[in-house]
Amino acid sequence: MPFPRNLLAAALTFAVAACTATDPGTPVLPGYVNAPPPPMAAAGDSLLTNTVWTWQGTQMKDGARLVPDAPERYALVFQPGGMVNVRADCNRGSGSYLLNGSQLSFGPIALTKMMCPPGSRDGEFLKGLSAVAAQGMNGSDLVLTLQGDSGSMRFTTTRR
Repeated sequence: MPFPRNLLAAALTFAVAACTATDPGTPVLPGYVNAPPPPMAAAGDSLLTNTVWTWQGTQMKDGARLVPDAPERYALVFQPGGMVNVRADCNRGSGSYLLNGSQLSFGPIALTKMMCPPGSRDGEFLKGLSAVAAQGMNGSDLVLTLQGDSGSMRFTTTRR
């Protein structure tokens, strides 16, 4: 017995409708598939961006303290969308960062490769950034906690 054409047309209509149906609360994205929206920037992102964060020093758990002679030569400027501009004494560059709640990590940072003057803390500053695990605010200061709770870096702000 041949398959009735009306039944075939109805089945095809239901199949197409089922494939294109979306949850009423989900926005329909352009294209053929209603893919999930891209991840949103973390809520804390707005506290970090549009601010020059100047490094005041690093306090290590063992009591050692690193303090730059010229704090204004060590700075971070977080950009919306996960990019950060970095000044490490005589070198400048940029890289990515990932903020998830209080967790913060930096991706590779591309920097100029000038030789800074003797006494520069650029190496210690960059080493600290590569070990960042979390961020938090202490008053108006940004505190970056290092991995393994081995220490913290403190930054002050100057609104741009």
